[in-house]
Amino acid sequence: MSRKAVMSVWMFFAVGSAFAQEPSLTCDVVNDGTEKIQCTFVTPRKNEARETTFYWHSESHPQDDRERIITLPAGHGSVYDYRYLRGRAQGTWTVTVSITDADGSETEVSHHFTLEDTTIVDRAR
Repeated sequence: MSRKAVMSVWMFFAVGSAFAQEPSLTCDVVNDGTEKIQCTFVTPRKNEARETTFYWHSESHPQDDRERIITLPAGHGSVYDYRYLRGRAQGTWTVTVSITDADGSETEVSHHFTLEDTTIVDRAR
């Protein structure tokens, strides 16, 4: 890819991120040597660190649920959490992320999907 093409792609994402108003959550299967389900939370950047809580819930196997708190550093607009795919419960999952701002206000976003073998099938939100 040419330097000009790389700069165009970078500008597209930088400008798009600057105008992103609503927090979002996406989940995908990632294979970086170990297959994982990775859920990425994107929110507008702020000048203070914020606490995010990822809550993974399996409708059919609640023993596979998990809650994890991750700090979103000041100036950052995204954070992710992952679960290893191997041994993960099949069926319907809901991943919910809540973020708390310095003023105490809280925002929550959820993503629903069905895990079929090693594939994520998105459900209507």
